[in-house]
Amino acid sequence: MSPVKVTARTDLPEAKLSTFSLEGQKEGEVFELPRWVAEVLEENALIEKSEEGVESELFRALQREKLQGPSRLSQLSNDIYLRLRRHLMMMKKKGINDSHYEKVKVNTEDLITMRLVKMVTLAGYTSQPEPTSLLSPEERLLFKEIKTLINQWRSLVMGGD
Repeated sequence: MSPVKVTARTDLPEAKLSTFSLEGQKEGEVFELPRWVAEVLEENALIEKSEEGVESELFRALQREKLQGPSRLSQLSNDIYLRLRRHLMMMKKKGINDSHYEKVKVNTEDLITMRLVKMVTLAGYTSQPEPTSLLSPEERLLFKEIKTLINQWRSLVMGGD
């Protein structure tokens, strides 16, 4: 739902939907649209997203995770996984065999794997505070489930209920 900057590739007429109104735009004008509207218009070659965003954010996130060490998480934007998923879907529509798509996909998988390993490690600690402020909403749910499973397993091993 976040806005994204776009450039009109052609003159765009005014359009009204039940939940969104688009003012008429001239070719070459730069303006903001909700991401979902921009994706529809981009698929129809009416606009071009001016967003540098998600790929450079992915690269920076990977670098930060590597620098943090094996048990420290870095801060991610709350919507990074949603934006990466949508970005990969858009790239896939344009050509799945593209080497750039594969590079972004591998980098996304690397980020996920690094963060998963760190979350499992942190969930196994009994005396450290939970890193909830450093987790995305999806990661918070996963972390909670992992921690619950680890605590249940620990209790079984230790002879608990």
